[in-house]
Amino acid sequence: MLNPSELQDYLAANSQVEARFMEKALPYLNDENLKRAPARRYNSAIIQRQADKLYDEFVEQIHGKISQQIRGEESRSAWLQLIEQNNLLEELEDSMADLNFGEEE
Repeated sequence: MLNPSELQDYLAANSQVEARFMEKALPYLNDENLKRAPARRYNSAIIQRQADKLYDEFVEQIHGKISQQIRGEESRSAWLQLIEQNNLLEELEDSMADLNFGEEE
């Protein structure tokens, strides 16, 4: 079984999911920051931490969905097999193109 941290490492090593997520999250967070009063604006390190937190939450959601599909299968190989058989990396990368933060649909 992969824990959320291991899943995050796997995604970083084998896909562009994190980079594509950050391409959407950072501009959104920076735009939101500009709406704050100048004296209350965050520095870039805080913005990056906020983006990292959003990504961590995203990975935890993915982890939860995979856990539901595997149910009871604890082996790392079962996790990796599910990820590969379902083209999960490609699906996640593709879904990043449709990702929008804070926009009404």
